[in-house]
Amino acid sequence: MYSDPRNLLVVHIAGLGETILALPALRSLRAHLPQAKITVAASAACAEIVRMAGCADEVLPIGRLRRAEVFGTRTLYRSVKALREAGRGNYDLAIELRGGTEAAVLINFAQPHRRLNAAGNGLRSVISKLTGALTKNQSGTKHQAQRYLEILAPLGVRPLETAPKLITDRDADERIDKLLHKNGLLPGELLVGIHPGADKAGNRWPVERFASVAARMIHNFNARVIVFAGPRERGMAKQIVKSLPKGRAMAFDTLQPADFVSALARLSVFIACHSGPAHVAAAVGTPVVAACASERVSPYDLLGRNHKHLRSLRLTDIHEDEMYAAACSLLQTSRADILRAI
Repeated sequence: MYSDPRNLLVVHIAGLGETILALPALRSLRAHLPQAKITVAASAACAEIVRMAGCADEVLPIGRLRRAEVFGTRTLYRSVKALREAGRGNYDLAIELRGGTEAAVLINFAQPHRRLNAAGNGLRSVISKLTGALTKNQSGTKHQAQRYLEILAPLGVRPLETAPKLITDRDADERIDKLLHKNGLLPGELLVGIHPGADKAGNRWPVERFASVAARMIHNFNARVIVFAGPRERGMAKQIVKSLPKGRAMAFDTLQPADFVSALARLSVFIACHSGPAHVAAAVGTPVVAACASERVSPYDLLGRNHKHLRSLRLTDIHEDEMYAAACSLLQTSRADILRAI
């Protein structure tokens, strides 16, 4: 039924964390159909991440209704333009990798010849076996990355990678190197990243504890600290930087996606709430400590090596000593891996 599609529309309009978790499926699809034209519809905030992953010939940015993204003038213009392009796409197959109102509207505009979505699939056992190492966790919960791969099972897509991967952009690397040099970073200095934000207030670890852990990193390791901030975290980032020794911390506000990825790739460890930026850091290979507002393993946990999840229903129950110890443990593991590679 789905054999040999040549012009595909893949719809995955989601936040940053889910977009990162969809990358193994998107990259596997790209490898399986190297001659096909693949268009990916992604959220406006994540379109550049999809482009960087190299898994699409074209990316359509769509504003999300639940985040009110679509009402921003620039995003609204891009969304309308994307809908028009989808209407002219003449797709022989649309893959609804993630459902929702925005996905339904887009597919209605696109009018593809065929559709593939999670509800209509018969799952193939071979996919589950091949992705078992990727997705089986302690509670037996199926990871979201596996669910995305299973949607592609009727196409015969095999997993290409076991965890999301992102490669930095060369121009962005140069910009970040210049920015770090401007802020006085010296070669060989330990660089620690902090991100105090999360999508909901209840998912945020206390700002003062982030500051305390950062201060201990500076005092005990002579580290430099970057506090990352999106539009909603600027106040928190400045608050943390002001509380730290002068000249040892810097705030990076609302970096462009490519620059953000490059900055995360330069860190020795990233300390954050369980959020989109934590997934990005994991995808570029940076060790991550994530504070999770849950006691159980989640289908949306970080994938890859050298990450620690600190879990509690109430994030205030996660003590700063736990966060600091986890960060130190990851630093030791990372250094050991480097020495073994020499």
